[in-house]
Amino acid sequence: MNTPTVPTSGGMRTLVAGVLSPMLLAAAVQAQAAAEKPVAPERTGGDDKEVIILDPFEVVGSRIKRVDPETVSPVVQIHQGDLRAAGFPTIADSLRALSFNSGQAITTTDAGSNFAPGVSTMNLRGLGNNQTLVLINGRRAAPYAAPAFDGYQTVFDLNSIPDAAIESVEILKDGGSAIYGSDAVAGVVNFKMRRDYDGGQVKVEVGDYSGTGGFRRKGTITYGASAGKTSMLAVFDWQLQDPIRARDVRWARFADKSDVAAKTNPRYAGSGWAEVSVPGVPAFKSEAEYVAYVSNLPENGFTSDPVADGWFDSRSSRGYPGYVDASDGSSYTYAAPTSNPTLADAVEGSNPYDFQETNGFIPREERYSFFSTFRHEFSKALYLFSDISFTRAETKVTAAATPVDLENEYLLSDNDGSARLTGAGNMIIPDFSPYNPFGEDLSSGRRRLVETSNRNVDVTSDTPRMVLGLGGDVAGFEKWTWESAALYSKNRVKENAVVVTDDRMQEALLGLTRGADGRLSWNPATPQDQREYFNWFGPNDAAFTDFLVSLNPTAAKIEYYSFDFSTGGTLCTLPGGEMGLSFGAERRWEKFSNERTVLNATANIVSGDSGASSEGDRNVTSVYGELNVPVIKQVELQIAGRFEDYSDKDFARNVRPKLGIKYHPTDWLVLRGSYSKSFKAPDLAYLYTSRQTTFTGTPVWDPLTHSQIAEMQIVTTGNPNLKPELTDSWYAGVVFEPKGCLKNLQLSVDAFRYEQKNVLAQPSTYMGYSAFLLDASRPGSPYYGRVVRDTPAAGEQYGQVLYIRDDYANLSEGLTQGLDFGLSYQWTAGALGDILLGATATWYDRVEVDGTEYVGTSLNARWNATASIGWRRGDWEANVFGVLRGGRTGTVENGSAFTPDSFADPADYVEQPDEFYVEYDIEPQFTLNTSVSYKGFSKLTVTAGVNNLLNSEPPLDPQEVTGTTPGVNDSSPAFWYVSLTREF
Repeated sequence: MNTPTVPTSGGMRTLVAGVLSPMLLAAAVQAQAAAEKPVAPERTGGDDKEVIILDPFEVVGSRIKRVDPETVSPVVQIHQGDLRAAGFPTIADSLRALSFNSGQAITTTDAGSNFAPGVSTMNLRGLGNNQTLVLINGRRAAPYAAPAFDGYQTVFDLNSIPDAAIESVEILKDGGSAIYGSDAVAGVVNFKMRRDYDGGQVKVEVGDYSGTGGFRRKGTITYGASAGKTSMLAVFDWQLQDPIRARDVRWARFADKSDVAAKTNPRYAGSGWAEVSVPGVPAFKSEAEYVAYVSNLPENGFTSDPVADGWFDSRSSRGYPGYVDASDGSSYTYAAPTSNPTLADAVEGSNPYDFQETNGFIPREERYSFFSTFRHEFSKALYLFSDISFTRAETKVTAAATPVDLENEYLLSDNDGSARLTGAGNMIIPDFSPYNPFGEDLSSGRRRLVETSNRNVDVTSDTPRMVLGLGGDVAGFEKWTWESAALYSKNRVKENAVVVTDDRMQEALLGLTRGADGRLSWNPATPQDQREYFNWFGPNDAAFTDFLVSLNPTAAKIEYYSFDFSTGGTLCTLPGGEMGLSFGAERRWEKFSNERTVLNATANIVSGDSGASSEGDRNVTSVYGELNVPVIKQVELQIAGRFEDYSDKDFARNVRPKLGIKYHPTDWLVLRGSYSKSFKAPDLAYLYTSRQTTFTGTPVWDPLTHSQIAEMQIVTTGNPNLKPELTDSWYAGVVFEPKGCLKNLQLSVDAFRYEQKNVLAQPSTYMGYSAFLLDASRPGSPYYGRVVRDTPAAGEQYGQVLYIRDDYANLSEGLTQGLDFGLSYQWTAGALGDILLGATATWYDRVEVDGTEYVGTSLNARWNATASIGWRRGDWEANVFGVLRGGRTGTVENGSAFTPDSFADPADYVEQPDEFYVEYDIEPQFTLNTSVSYKGFSKLTVTAGVNNLLNSEPPLDPQEVTGTTPGVNDSSPAFWYVSLTREF
């Protein structure tokens, strides 16, 4: 293979850019366009200078191999050493610390409320957890099979990567669909796995989250060997994280956040006040006037203090003892659990339940990973390679005991009008129960099933991946290579949940029969006076627990098959250098299935997920090409395009182009820019999910019946008519590298802009639930018929809402733009060693969705930043890594401020555009990680470190049960660790 020669004197910064800084931050700064360090260069030269001969290599964002690691596109490279120096316990934590990761990611700390428990993601630019394409060695990897976030979104689980086998991580920060296809909207993350290693290595690491019992241990064995033209590498990794309960973390232990909310400057606020027209009230002249008016409405009962008004008390109304709503319009409970509830002892109200006392915080997780790679060169013109990996993650998620809402349980089976057991539309406590002193069937009330203890879900995620390919030089064409591979990748998720079914809960309330063995069973033939009844207001014996609980095993699977071929090389030589061309084709098959049980399908799980099994598939044929044109020595153009043919219904068959330019006027200045069109094909769950049922969780005003719906049922199904989400991306950047005494300094500024359209959204989110109910009643509306109502009462035009169909559609638009800043500097201080400094920051100018600005709101900080300092001297190494997550303004919304009581005639009320809510401040968060390493022992390296060194409390977010905003702030306590690495 012919390779270029590069003199070592003058202009050699690019050769060391990828390894200049061994720290995550510094590498991220000065490798805005850097790539991996060229491996094993050949050296020649005469008396005057040494010459390095380099093989061309490929950088993410381009399929054309090159020697100059400064590409047209902005690329960040993070080496394995950088990841170690940052000190985070997982690869996901490291990537989420990057300043250009924003919005809300999915983390294990919110596993109890997540559709995909135990998953960790990153969210580039805040565009969405499923808007970034993840590659392993340049090829796609199967995402997590169970839909996450909203129950439909397919995301990549960073925990499925065998992180001990990672050589480096490349991140393309502008749109990559022209090169890599769908999903590469916010960018591309390419995990380059280790390949060239001779010898053995054993690593053992232990650590603990301070004061929580969250002990973590990890063991890794690496072995690599090469003989002649054959090389292989195998990495085995095992990790075990003990669980942490919320009660063991001081900022998460209570659900009532009123005491901490006072520290966040809470205040009442309102929006849309200029449009509000209240009968008999003059138009408001200011927001303050509007807020003052609403705060003083007698029916609202507000004061000037949102904390005193209870806005931050997140304790559940589903407490113990439970409460019921009687026909006199009042709610009744008991001051303490009782085995003899009487009408005389009943008190009005409910018993708030602090679920954080038993909720989990970080789940127990055990992970096994294996990665192997093999390569054999038959000749310079032909080589064989393979990658085989497997990861199993076993996660045990714990949440507080099951809550029961009589009014929302035991719903009509399959929504087809057939009631179960009682004939009632929802669960009831019958009037004949000895624990019902109210003399009537009770059909509204709430309780916590403390008898069944915590809800536990055992999750097993298996991710096998296999790649087999051939490559080599193109015979007869100088500097041309080709490669072709077949890939199979799969993720299968099994969840085994302990649940309580609606049927058994209703049977327990109707009375059970005790057998000779002491067990309880349902027998409707047993006379009512001989049954044993579940006590809603007091204790129940263990036999009720044994009767109520069941196992509900579900599974999800996603499979990728692909075959690809690519070739590239030099077309000709221009005045600026060699013109490169790359083109290729890919055929990919995707299969998805979500296996639900009959309990899910019939909505027969108390406070649980419901929906039918679903499956779907697609195939994609792609043809792509890329041209690199060095117009003159200082100017380089990138022209790329990709044509993809999807089997999905009515997908447009368009070419997604990308145009980039790099201008290098001097050896200390680089100017770059690009424009590209990206797209995101709808995840298969959005297209093929059979049915999923959820509830609003907050009251909804029905403008047609002029009544409040406590919690509205929402049924969502897949929509096979969805179109891809489309994004136009602009990028412009400058890299400044002075010479002389500042020759090791690098400064960079990047501007980015993403314009999105056809973004998937639910109509209710787009317009609000009340407006949806109103619009769906009009025959000309696209949502007509999507609200299913009960039979109207006598004299009424509309019945009560049973449920709404709220399917996703291409409804929304978005705009995200801002700036990235970077700085790095390497200082060689002689006998004092080497000092490396780095800093990055990302500033968001606009984050808009459908014209609404979200910069500075609860999930979108205007500023994020990182900074680092590293020191090297002999066998010693020390690192300090800091992360700044910007401050924001949170809100607690309570829907429309005006109730029907606010109007002289309730018929005047339809849906006002106003919102009355509480604002509060979420302070910036700064965390500091430190580590020290010594490798002076014989082939042994000892490292000790502490993450969140000061064990500082994260910024308080009283709206969140964890005490801070999960996926935005770092909620972890201080984590100390010690690792030993031995080379053989």
